[in-house]
Amino acid sequence: MLLPTRILLVDDEEAIRNSLAQFLEDYDFDVSTAGSGEEALEFLLKRPYDLGIIDLRLPGMNGEALILRAHEMQPAMVFLVHTGSACYMPSEQLRQIGIDSEHVIPKPVADMGLFVKEIEKLVGGGQEG
Repeated sequence: MLLPTRILLVDDEEAIRNSLAQFLEDYDFDVSTAGSGEEALEFLLKRPYDLGIIDLRLPGMNGEALILRAHEMQPAMVFLVHTGSACYMPSEQLRQIGIDSEHVIPKPVADMGLFVKEIEKLVGGGQEG
């Protein structure tokens, strides 16, 4: 039986976080949300995730630092970067763990279906359970 893909969505903007989470839940993804990198780390200590959708500009720990720490904690986890920085390119450290420009989704997103397409490319339709 396939279990839903487990997604950790981290964005300090509550409206973006909530609307994207609701959209993804409509596609039967299992979504947890956090408003900061520190809060996200607490989630990562409690359960495994398949994919993280991470905003770069977060209070406290920034998104890049969070991704690197999350990768240490859960090496099988993959990531999408969701950022308002129009010309953001992943750093060398992020590229070393498999994140390149095709994993960056700029804000605002006109078609949220783009997230579904990218998630399916990265993790497929679900996990064996």
